[in-house]
Amino acid sequence: MNNKIKENYTQLAQSLGLHFDENAAAIHGKRGTYEVTIYAPNSNYPYILTAVISAKRSSGVLSNDVCKEFKRSNKIVSKLEHKGNLISMHLKNIPNQIQLQERLGQALNAFIALLNAQGFQSCCQLCALDNPSTCMVSGSFMSLCSECYNRVRRETSLNLSTKQSKHENVIGGIVGALLGSLLGVLSIIILSQMGYVAVISGIIMAICTLKGYEMLGGKLSKRGIIISCILMVVMTYFGDRLDWAIIISRDIGIDLFTSFQIFPEVLREGAIDMGGYIMNLILQFLFVVGGAIPTISSTIKNQANEGVVFRLGENPHAADLNME
Repeated sequence: MNNKIKENYTQLAQSLGLHFDENAAAIHGKRGTYEVTIYAPNSNYPYILTAVISAKRSSGVLSNDVCKEFKRSNKIVSKLEHKGNLISMHLKNIPNQIQLQERLGQALNAFIALLNAQGFQSCCQLCALDNPSTCMVSGSFMSLCSECYNRVRRETSLNLSTKQSKHENVIGGIVGALLGSLLGVLSIIILSQMGYVAVISGIIMAICTLKGYEMLGGKLSKRGIIISCILMVVMTYFGDRLDWAIIISRDIGIDLFTSFQIFPEVLREGAIDMGGYIMNLILQFLFVVGGAIPTISSTIKNQANEGVVFRLGENPHAADLNME
């Protein structure tokens, strides 16, 4: 989060009578009797915000009609939803800081008024008891009472220790990455046979390869990411060549294995336009890179957040996590 966004969040929090926590990149605090958390679900869009309150009532969740009417009455609201003890107000993008302060303030007042009118009481997200506070748990926000907070912190620390003690099975990881990359190859071929060179094939290749390594390797380390990236490149080339082999097999009427073998010769003889082939292959590699970068970035971010448990407004409590 850059300094300008931090400054805007701080000003926004002050205008709402709340607090901005830089470590969690979220606004939080009491509005009336409710603990409110306001954050951007996607950090790439810092002004598309969600306001969350943990509350309960004896008559159950809000009806769809109530949620739709609230949305109609508050133009800044894109969606109101109620799941378990969490009621979430999703907001539209308003990058203008003055307008955001004004409209978010109005929407938040309406949100609080709705919960009061509907008979909701503030509660812990897990046990439904009173006096929750906003907490960060492994990268996710939770509204917890003191007892649940301490229990979650112990469980998170234990789970992290168990995960860190796992031995990385490199051979198993390579097998898993290879199996996952085959799904990427399949997507390349299917989309190409339909006449498309699509970014979705690169995303599928990246996600499936990395997840395959993690599933059979036990965990995804830096070494696993490097191995997976090498496999992505190799299998993307293989998928593209196999796609051309299918075309040659169909057009000439020979078996697929033979057409795969003679592809370089067909390319040299000019039966396939070299420029078109190279451009198609470059696009495939670019799409894989486009899918791999956000996937790897998200993986590293999630790993960095594992074991990090703290109440907003306090110093973070973090268990050490070092990628091998």
